[in-house]
Amino acid sequence: MEAARCSRTGDRQHIQEHLANERTFLSWIRTAVAILAFGFVIEKFSFYLRLLEWQTGMVSAPAGGSSAYLGVGFSVIAALVIILAAARYRQTRCQINQGVYRHSLTADMLLAAMLLLVTVLVIVYLLRTPAPF
Repeated sequence: MEAARCSRTGDRQHIQEHLANERTFLSWIRTAVAILAFGFVIEKFSFYLRLLEWQTGMVSAPAGGSSAYLGVGFSVIAALVIILAAARYRQTRCQINQGVYRHSLTADMLLAAMLLLVTVLVIVYLLRTPAPF
């Protein structure tokens, strides 16, 4: 099905372009993995701090916090980055094969917006979370 929409005649002629496209795709994937890992670390480290407070008697019970929501939010953003990366990779691959590459400002701006959202969420989280000690 893809072969009908995306001509394969230019594969050998445009090896460098395909390799650059793949490097860009992998960079997007690394960004998504970093976002996912960061969300996981925030949630698990926050749980560890709450458990430590409970064990030392600083609080009566280890209550949940906003870090769980932040971790899930980061996971969703990471998934969106992966979907955007895959769609952009496929689109660019087809354009290279057809010899008509068009830059997508929309994809770049969506990635920037998602990273800005991550930044804002971290800032809000840090401002709302009291220091542990």
